[in-house]
Amino acid sequence: MTPEARTTRPVAPPPVPPFPYAASPPQVLLAVGAVLLVSGAAALASVQGGPLVSGALLVLAGVAAAGSVRADRSRLRSSAETFAASSAGLALAAGDVGAPRTGDPLLPLVLAGAFVLLHRTSPATTAWPLAAWAGLQLAVLRLLDQVAVALRTEFLLAVALAGLAVALFGRPLVARLVLATTAPWFAAGVLAGLQESWTAGPAARWPAAALVAGAAGGLLLARLRAPLDVLLGPPRLVPVVSGAVTGAAVAGASSAGGPVVVAVAGFAGVLGAAVAAGALSGWRRGFLLPVALTGGVLLAALSVLRLVAGTHWSALALLLLLTAAPTLWVAARRPDDRPVAAPTAVGCLAGAAVLGLPDGWASPAGAAVLLTALYVAALGTAAVLDRDSRRATVTAAAVVAALAVLLLLVRGDRAQVLAHLAVQGTATLGWAWWTGRADASDAGAATDAGTAWRVGAVQVVLACWIAAALAGTGTVEAWTLPAAGGLLLASGRALVREPSWPSWGPGLLVAAVPSTALAALSPDGPRAVLVLAAAAVAMVAGSRAGVRAPILVGAGSALVLALGLAVRALPWPVAAALAVGTVLLLVGVLRERTPVAGFAARLADLR
Repeated sequence: MTPEARTTRPVAPPPVPPFPYAASPPQVLLAVGAVLLVSGAAALASVQGGPLVSGALLVLAGVAAAGSVRADRSRLRSSAETFAASSAGLALAAGDVGAPRTGDPLLPLVLAGAFVLLHRTSPATTAWPLAAWAGLQLAVLRLLDQVAVALRTEFLLAVALAGLAVALFGRPLVARLVLATTAPWFAAGVLAGLQESWTAGPAARWPAAALVAGAAGGLLLARLRAPLDVLLGPPRLVPVVSGAVTGAAVAGASSAGGPVVVAVAGFAGVLGAAVAAGALSGWRRGFLLPVALTGGVLLAALSVLRLVAGTHWSALALLLLLTAAPTLWVAARRPDDRPVAAPTAVGCLAGAAVLGLPDGWASPAGAAVLLTALYVAALGTAAVLDRDSRRATVTAAAVVAALAVLLLLVRGDRAQVLAHLAVQGTATLGWAWWTGRADASDAGAATDAGTAWRVGAVQVVLACWIAAALAGTGTVEAWTLPAAGGLLLASGRALVREPSWPSWGPGLLVAAVPSTALAALSPDGPRAVLVLAAAAVAMVAGSRAGVRAPILVGAGSALVLALGLAVRALPWPVAAALAVGTVLLLVGVLRERTPVAGFAARLADLR
């Protein structure tokens, strides 16, 4: 290696020794001396006590504070911090530190103010704001038992908000320590505020809910400061907690105002979640959307539970009706949220229609009309949506249609069931035709359209059968012909795109076989003439359209009917001969085409 290479090679820095080996000897001496001094003073104050000892400790605290200020001006950072911590410990020990809940709150409060002044004098010293925060907390602990129960929530949350303010604007080390010690105050204040918002009088609930919301907002702001991330857990934890406590507090406060207020509060939660989901973008969406969704959904859910528990069905219907509006707005504005928002809106409108039944302002017939109209509207809307949103919306619409029919079945009005099934079937078939008009290569559209053709066919067939039952007809065609038409409708566009026998065959056979058999057995009625006419029409139409299945079914029906009529007109020996001859002809033709066993050999070769 050349000398130039040796001189230019980078030299790795020495490893940083772990704490406490990174500290210098003077820092070790300062730390040990401060601990011994403060612990000894605390022990003396707890054993001896009295004004004389307290005064002496305060004098020592003042001397240590002066030493800290002097060391700070001399740029002796370690000495300044150590003397400041010692001064704070001595001063707080003078205030009977052994009884934090029963001592005098005045001295810690005065000391906290003095520490704030010292912080203004020496801003670089970290111990002063921490000492002021410790003195304030000690004073609050001693005042807690003296505060009225009605004001305890305000007192606790005021301390929590003060700590959050220090954490938001203090230097990183101070902010972290203050935030860590603020957590108990925040938890106690939020729990007390939630209890008050649910159990206090009507006049006290909303102030408690406002304080809880303010504390939750302060905690949310702490999420924006990078030095506090290490104490706040996963990124979504604080937004979710803030939204949850705010939603729960508002739900409790609104429960004292009657069912209409509860419904409006639930709508406010839905509206907030919908506006956040539809309007926020960028980092604001990731930061505020969990707050709005958690708080809004929880507020709406608690409002619904409250209304259900109180059997306030009209107010619940109002809430669902109001909820549908922002949900539709989100579905129209954000395609990504449409698969959830669109069916949710359909469900809310359907629920609002059904909930009119218990309170009597809507009849089953009226609710069924609203549900069927909603079904048609949902299908029309789903026809222009993307595939995922379309499927979710149509599924919700199908539930709505079934609910409308169920209401009428429970009522026992078969005529209205017939009308609703006819309307629903027509709408379903129209939707199937619209969605299936795309090229057959679109597998998703073809699958959706195929399902819709089958569902629409079932609805139309059921309507026809109900009509036959209401008419009291005993003709078999009143049942077989609707079933045949349903099979043809269920094939959908396969009638013109696929081979004819799988698509046309089942429906034509269901239409032809029963009528042909009855016409052959009972030739005196007009059925035989109608069957022959229908067979002729099928053969001519199939020949003109180039479709095989109608030709075969029509020809088979005509031949079977003619043979049946001939057999019935002849004496039974001749009829038997004709029948046996027909069977032998069929077997002979079949076995010549596909011979098995001895059918393929000559007679001379048989044994």
